[in-house]
Amino acid sequence: MDRRTILAIVLSFIVLVGYQILVTLYYSPVPTSESSAPPPVATAATETTGETPASSPPGPKPKGAVADVQVGKGDSGPVVKLAGGSPPSPTPGQTTTGAEEKVIPFRNHLVRGEISQTGGRIVELDFLQFLDKLGSEGQPFRFLDKSSGNRFFAESGFLGSAREETPNRETPWTWQGSGTLEGGGSLLLTWDNGQGLLFEKRYELTADSYMIRVTDRVSNRSGKSVDLYHFAQYSRVRPPAKEGGASSTDYEGPMAYLDDSRIQHPYEALVEKDESNMATSGWNAFSDHYFLAALIPEQTQSPRKYYFDYDAPAHRVGYLSDQITLETDKVHEATTQLFIGPKELRNLEAQGLFLERSIDYGWFHFLAVPLVKILLFFYDFFHNYGLAIILLTVAVKIVFFPLANKSYRSMNEMKKLQPKMEQLKKLYGDDKQRLNQEMMKLYQANNVNPLGGCFPILIQIPVFFALYQVLFLSVEMRHAPFILWIDDLSSMDPFYVLPLLMGVSMFIQTKMNPAPADPVQAKIMLFLPVVFTVMFFTFPSGLVLYWLVNNVLSILQQGLIMKRNP
Repeated sequence: MDRRTILAIVLSFIVLVGYQILVTLYYSPVPTSESSAPPPVATAATETTGETPASSPPGPKPKGAVADVQVGKGDSGPVVKLAGGSPPSPTPGQTTTGAEEKVIPFRNHLVRGEISQTGGRIVELDFLQFLDKLGSEGQPFRFLDKSSGNRFFAESGFLGSAREETPNRETPWTWQGSGTLEGGGSLLLTWDNGQGLLFEKRYELTADSYMIRVTDRVSNRSGKSVDLYHFAQYSRVRPPAKEGGASSTDYEGPMAYLDDSRIQHPYEALVEKDESNMATSGWNAFSDHYFLAALIPEQTQSPRKYYFDYDAPAHRVGYLSDQITLETDKVHEATTQLFIGPKELRNLEAQGLFLERSIDYGWFHFLAVPLVKILLFFYDFFHNYGLAIILLTVAVKIVFFPLANKSYRSMNEMKKLQPKMEQLKKLYGDDKQRLNQEMMKLYQANNVNPLGGCFPILIQIPVFFALYQVLFLSVEMRHAPFILWIDDLSSMDPFYVLPLLMGVSMFIQTKMNPAPADPVQAKIMLFLPVVFTVMFFTFPSGLVLYWLVNNVLSILQQGLIMKRNP
């Protein structure tokens, strides 16, 4: 590996590692605690109507109005009113989990979870194909969680005016079934408000899908028209920061893909200011490094509001319909799809909803996606992601073989000229201008381009960036074993074998290239393999494996060229 190659790689790593540090500093979660939440100030009437009875008389809203929650910051607590944002929620001190809460277990081949009959929410969901940690102590990874410190749940329903009582998080829904909902199927929850409105909520699961379909239905038998709004949302206490290892360069937090645009609203920004976007199509979600919880409403021609806010101690993402005027003896229903699952590229693309845009491979996204698909192609044959990485590296090396050959030939020609270049430095070392002129004459006489090896290297740098992102962000790498002691390609090599081998291979490449004339530069070049080895100690072993294999192939290719052109 010549000096230009190493310089390009060093600069690439400076950008990559520097970007990781900036992302970690900017998006590092702040400690959250429910005990720090402001005291409850809302009543049941506040949650249902969005107004305190003393502050505003009941009455219908103007046509087209939408419900809004202005979330109080600091000690003021939530201030809820009807006018234009996100639906009301209980105050931070309000909770429905406890010994008396009835839950309905459900399970298919991919997930298991619980639906609370109090509020009709999905309060817990585990991924059966993914463990929280390797080994015999590993349990299915819990994503939706009803524990106070990690509370994360999904809910949907209708909001009404002060005249109509609508379901809230304290509502006791009725279920006529019993036991556990196994495999595919559906369950129906009902609640009658005693004022002529019958609310129904149907959850539908399929046996082999992370998608859950929720249909909210209301029947009006009150003898008068009513004004309602439909909403669906996730509420989540911000997860704690990860400790140790390299950080993710993918965005983690509230986000959306609306009207063909990817939108991000970081946790920190929402603490300061609520956000909303109007769109006719798309979804919004909480996105983590490897997992996604997305809301996908029915796609319509008219815009709807997608909101992102902070209601201490939880953040919320959701959507809200326009006002629905439901005449007497009429029925209205709204369906929401909940995708709660891993960010597996094939699975996300199969949904046909652009959920794959929850993965951001950065500047070279257009290169990363094909590389993921090639990696998965090799995995389909060998069922080992370590072997798939090796074969992907070989495939990339084959594609760039002609360019690499040109670079190595240029390096070899430069190496042949090294003695003559040293003579010129001795003759004209004190006259830089004359030295440069004589050097150019030497290059021209021998038909050598000193920059001939640079262009092939520059072409390969975007591919390296894309491969870095693919191996760093793909959930397929999580807990994926290779051989022997490497049981997780997404984490560092516990015994540092791969980084050390990579360092050795880099040292061999350095020795194969002509040494710089400057003794200081020569020492720096020999020291760089040590720097890279230490840097790679904490990198995912899958990425180190790629780099090691790439180095070995480069050594073989360069050695072959040097043998043919001594």
